[in-house]
Amino acid sequence: MKNLDYKYLSNSAIEPLFLCGDYYNLLQELPDLCIDIAMTSPPYWGKREYDNEDSIKLEKDYNNYIRNLLNVFKEVYRVLKPAGSFWLNIRDSYQCKNLLGIPWRVALRMCDEQSLILRNSVVWNMVKGAPDNSADKLRNVHGDLFRFVKAKKYYSDISMARKEPHKAKVQNGAVVSATGVTGVRYKRQIELSAVLSDEQKTSALLALEDILKQVRDGSLGDFRMIIRGQQCTTHSDSTKVSGRAKELETKGFYFLKYITLMVLK
Repeated sequence: MKNLDYKYLSNSAIEPLFLCGDYYNLLQELPDLCIDIAMTSPPYWGKREYDNEDSIKLEKDYNNYIRNLLNVFKEVYRVLKPAGSFWLNIRDSYQCKNLLGIPWRVALRMCDEQSLILRNSVVWNMVKGAPDNSADKLRNVHGDLFRFVKAKKYYSDISMARKEPHKAKVQNGAVVSATGVTGVRYKRQIELSAVLSDEQKTSALLALEDILKQVRDGSLGDFRMIIRGQQCTTHSDSTKVSGRAKELETKGFYFLKYITLMVLK
């Protein structure tokens, strides 16, 4: 990155440029006002176990977590063009049973301290959400997606957001989701599994049939099935910090559900 070729920035050819390295150092190498849109989903505070113990997310105090994020976002502000947008996906955390309100703490400080304008607050409906063993509260099944801009006049073309419904179809008697998932491969993996018990196999097959029925009748847009011994767990393998890892250990499977009705194109 030290000798980054900035000729790319003035090149009219649309080709992807992938930069790999430490996020903060990479941002510092970029010139001012060179980015049209930035989007990130930083590690959620205290939620997952990562290999790198020094990066953002494992601070003992959530205030330090917020401060570290703001240091990064200050650089994002610098490289963002005046007409650009910055999208931030972030979820909340608990401490001593107290829901901390981290997404809004971050968003308000970005407005107050970094002169960003909060243009949209989008609720990400996760349909299923993470499993929750707490008996004294409801599950959290949404995330926050914020859109920030630098100036009152910025680039936006809502007419380009053309809405189309998810469409499932039936091919050779099998239900096919909008992205081509049929369930045939999952069924075969369940039947041939050497790590699932007979009871878990029966439960997994019934659950898969129910999911496919939801896709067929249009109440679910798409899905992925995570089966123990077949697919990698999402986020973390630790049952201490991941409800999905715990569900995989106890049930042998879980689903990632994708909401139906509308997608943006």
